[in-house]
Amino acid sequence: MLDAEQVAQAYAGWIAHGEPEFQAMMRRDLHDHVSGQRGPGTWDEVWGWIASSFEERRAELHGWGRLDDGRIAVWVTLHGRHVGRGMPWLGDRAPSGARIAWKQLHVFATDGEHLTEHWAVRDDLRVIEAVDAANG
Repeated sequence: MLDAEQVAQAYAGWIAHGEPEFQAMMRRDLHDHVSGQRGPGTWDEVWGWIASSFEERRAELHGWGRLDDGRIAVWVTLHGRHVGRGMPWLGDRAPSGARIAWKQLHVFATDGEHLTEHWAVRDDLRVIEAVDAANG
């Protein structure tokens, strides 16, 4: 059975460094409610956006746990430096060198052995504000 701490640590490794353990936890038809896509391949695209947008990445885990309905929650902040336009919501903003703190809460449903669904709430606006402030 997947453990909440195991999922949180794997997610932190993925968002900061692209470590594959997190995607290995996913069922092949995982439904990502954020993008509407299915499968671990969706996460390859997102990793490309992260890697091309932010350098000097590190994940700060704030907490994790199992919700009353059995889903797993992971609260994390990705810290880094803005270097590119990979994230679609960054639009045409020039690389700014801004230090970012991208707060996120992720919720995962499981079948016991694999992650089956994903939801997220992220503070994208705070990242945009940091980039805009650095770009003047």
